[in-house]
Amino acid sequence: MNIYTHLILVALVTIYVVDVSGFTESWRNLVSSWLHITKMKPLPPFDCGTCMTWWACLIYPMITWDISLGTIAFAALMSLLANPIGQAMIFIREWITWIINRFMP
Repeated sequence: MNIYTHLILVALVTIYVVDVSGFTESWRNLVSSWLHITKMKPLPPFDCGTCMTWWACLIYPMITWDISLGTIAFAALMSLLANPIGQAMIFIREWITWIINRFMP
């Protein structure tokens, strides 16, 4: 597959894990209860879907030795589109839930 296709898939997985699935909130609650902290400060690269998409899409071409100006620009584009992609994922999830509930008795 093409490096740009891989970057799209990396961005989709990253956005799903950070923004849509709620994984970040659950691990933050776990760490704050383990450390006995009432309010944990945000950790920008891990809490922010835009930041995490940027870093994941930047690290992947470095690992695969495909780093170029084009891949850096595409990583920037994917991080720019992180919020609309996350909203589209939430819309698709809600639409599928609506369809399932529509056909369930």
